[in-house]
Amino acid sequence: MAVKLQTVSEISRHIFGMLRESWPREEAGALASSIILEYTGMGRAAQLAFGDRRPDKAAAERILEAAARAAAGEPLQYIFGYTEFCGHRLEVGPGVLIPRPETEEMTLMIIHGNSGFKGSLTDLCTGSGCIAIALSLAFPGAKTTATDLSAAALTIAQKNITTLGASVTLLKSDLLGENPGSDIPESNIIVSNPPYVTATEKEAMHHNVLGHEPHGALFVPDDNPLLYYRAIAEVAKERLLPEGILWLEVNENLADETAALLDPSIYRLVRVIRDMRGKERFIKAEKNG
Repeated sequence: MAVKLQTVSEISRHIFGMLRESWPREEAGALASSIILEYTGMGRAAQLAFGDRRPDKAAAERILEAAARAAAGEPLQYIFGYTEFCGHRLEVGPGVLIPRPETEEMTLMIIHGNSGFKGSLTDLCTGSGCIAIALSLAFPGAKTTATDLSAAALTIAQKNITTLGASVTLLKSDLLGENPGSDIPESNIIVSNPPYVTATEKEAMHHNVLGHEPHGALFVPDDNPLLYYRAIAEVAKERLLPEGILWLEVNENLADETAALLDPSIYRLVRVIRDMRGKERFIKAEKNG
């Protein structure tokens, strides 16, 4: 190392200074603490109590490398190569969207509301496979299918399925192509977190998202923001079984418009649900029998 950084406290102060150049103070502190934890096993309390400890050279070098990448805007999940989702460690990397807390929240709603489920379920736009894998592991008696168009996403999803021992069938499928959903099985539950951030909303997003996460998994045009939901509505009309349930994660500013795509003659209930932050983030629709 070019500078003499030997103790945890010295390293912490140094990388905090690096991160402060591109992150607010509180976030820089949290990032610094997380990076040190990842490569030393020392949590925030231990870092404060035992700041005079000296990590080995390899760990110190990895901390500095990770801090430099984080200072340049790369998400920690890509730097570490994984994220946590519903108690499971999932591989993530460039080319696949990092699962968000609200997606985990929706997945847990499905798990808690369907104890012992043994039917068929399909996850559209699966990305890393996070939703499908969590549901498959929660419902080992279910038949779980996951679809995506991205080859990069399908590769990572398959790695996660294999690593975690989930029973998920992966399909390459284009929701926006001809006859969307014709290749997926009839399902008791269909769930999807498709792209829904508008081009205008992109301007307000942090540079670490814009510079690193796949735009195709995030953004939709301003003049057609519900294109994926229209396709999903068509898929669910044909492939969701009677009395089946459709779950959608949606743009908080377009929840009512999205719900309106679901024909009331087909669904006995269409409900917009707020997330933990009070935003209209989910739709649950129950199909007629």
